[in-house]
Amino acid sequence: MKRLGFDVVPYNGMIDKKDFNKYTTGVQTLDTFLIEEINDIEKDNKSLLSVAYINDEIVGMFALSTAQTTNNETSKQSKQAFREANTRYSNLPMISIDHFSVNKKYQHVDGAPEDENYHVGSALLNVIYEIVVMLRVNYNVAIAGVSVDALPRAADWYEKQKFVYINDKEENTPVKDSFKMIIGYDMIYKAYCLSHNMEH
Repeated sequence: MKRLGFDVVPYNGMIDKKDFNKYTTGVQTLDTFLIEEINDIEKDNKSLLSVAYINDEIVGMFALSTAQTTNNETSKQSKQAFREANTRYSNLPMISIDHFSVNKKYQHVDGAPEDENYHVGSALLNVIYEIVVMLRVNYNVAIAGVSVDALPRAADWYEKQKFVYINDKEENTPVKDSFKMIIGYDMIYKAYCLSHNMEH
């Protein structure tokens, strides 16, 4: 695995917006979101985009906002993710991943030798986990976990990252625009500690 050392900056803090125009994910819906929607979404304070650079090249992006999840029709796995809190409260505070993408040039290629593959997606997810842990530990903000509406082609990847389907029916629905998935705070904290070589 190639080692990654990138800088993450707010979209509005980008030095050169021309870099943004060169970025493509290879997925039309994701590219459309970035080109046509992100300015209005940021202006409305609905979600905020962060941009990850290696040297002068954008390698990935993610947009985060606050959200809530309800425990209606939740899956057995999501009940485990939230432990007993799932039965005590009708909704729980979450961080929502509203956009998550990797530059097509840096995406994982199945079958390629491991030393030729980048793992930008996993590294970006660890940045999000660090944000969540810092909010909880340093700023005393309650967060039960992270949610995402995963595109069908990304759902398997999120499963590998320990996300679970929030509804049992979604997991077995073959054709959907997106799948609602979550990961609980305990799993996030474990992943954060692992990535920072800490004991938890």
